[in-house]
Amino acid sequence: MTNAKNLYKDSNVIRLVAAQVLVLTVILLLFQSRLIAAFLVADFAIRAFTNALSPLAFIGKTILRKANVKPKQVFAPPKKFAALLGFSFSILILVLLLFNAMTAVIIVAGLLMVAAFLEAVFNICLGCYAYSYLVVPFIKQ
Repeated sequence: MTNAKNLYKDSNVIRLVAAQVLVLTVILLLFQSRLIAAFLVADFAIRAFTNALSPLAFIGKTILRKANVKPKQVFAPPKKFAALLGFSFSILILVLLLFNAMTAVIIVAGLLMVAAFLEAVFNICLGCYAYSYLVVPFIKQ
């Protein structure tokens, strides 16, 4: 059941999560780390498929609370869809790492990093744009 609390998320937390995803993906590439890839899969899965606080969201919320930053609420469904895309990208990265397909890993991770960078720095959600074109047209009003 959806309640009003689940319809909105804090944009500040989302942007800090994106910054963490960016940093972790860079480290993942530098060390070809399957562990970090698996962590990203798990974190994206929590954000995409549940309303629970993921580890990265917990860190972001903690930083913002300690810095006394007021929440900026945004509509959650496009952000959940973006997390689903991040989940898909991170699973693909993990599988490609398992097969040592490093060129493909670099390409997919590069796309994830671009999306994370745009969200973290400019508050531009590529997954939200995809939501507008791929999901919204099929929602019955």
